[in-house]
Amino acid sequence: MFFRRLNIIQILLLLVAIGTVHQFSGCSEGPLWRSGKYSPWVRDKWAEEEKIADTLFSRKNRMETVVQNAVAGPLNVQEDAAQALSDIVFRDKVLLMRLHAVRLLGQLKSSPTAVETLIKASKDNDRDMRLAAIESWKTLGTDAAVPQLQEIIGSDTDIDVRLAATEALGHFPGRASVSALSLSLNDRNPALQVRATESLRKVTGEPLGRNVVAWQQYVKNVAPANAIPTTSTPSAVAKAVAPKESTLDRVGAAKSKSDFDPSSFR
Repeated sequence: MFFRRLNIIQILLLLVAIGTVHQFSGCSEGPLWRSGKYSPWVRDKWAEEEKIADTLFSRKNRMETVVQNAVAGPLNVQEDAAQALSDIVFRDKVLLMRLHAVRLLGQLKSSPTAVETLIKASKDNDRDMRLAAIESWKTLGTDAAVPQLQEIIGSDTDIDVRLAATEALGHFPGRASVSALSLSLNDRNPALQVRATESLRKVTGEPLGRNVVAWQQYVKNVAPANAIPTTSTPSAVAKAVAPKESTLDRVGAAKSKSDFDPSSFR
């Protein structure tokens, strides 16, 4: 009986010793981390990380402030801001800063430097940079965007980038966009085809839904010869290329009846 009690006491002492060692050693945060007190090196590490985070946040704020002031200013001010952003795009080692600079470039609508930088960013090796450039093209909203988006669709190897470019073209009404969207519309990838139909619907206002064949007929027989409708009112052309209307004679007759606005191509 005595020895049994002694064994129990030894076991209890051993458990207490193990718990003490576990609490005061073997933890990288320090022996009293559970109480909220950390080793000095841990606190120093956090302080350094906070400095980096604050620096990134502050830099982004400064970039945004410069761009906001430039947008309402003369061309030379926009050029200065665009040049500063361009330097970040091509020289900064932090990808987050480069991405932010690319996105801000789209707000400088009068700057040739902004356009030149976006053209180069659209061909960047980094996929996220190319996606950011596409978003910036949409914000820029100039005619220079359409051929660049078309080039991305035709040459980029990343499907997400090509999908983004196809969607972006839906923000640029006109024959050039319809022609560019034909690349996605005739692609073998169904996702690109569907995305192209959605953008074509925005660009032309034609109610052809996601009918790829109908849109291919529309682009082939109508877009090259006539302007694109500027309203969303269903035109006779849409009716001509819808499913059940298959003869090209009806498409030709519809051209003269559709409400086209030639100024939408200018």
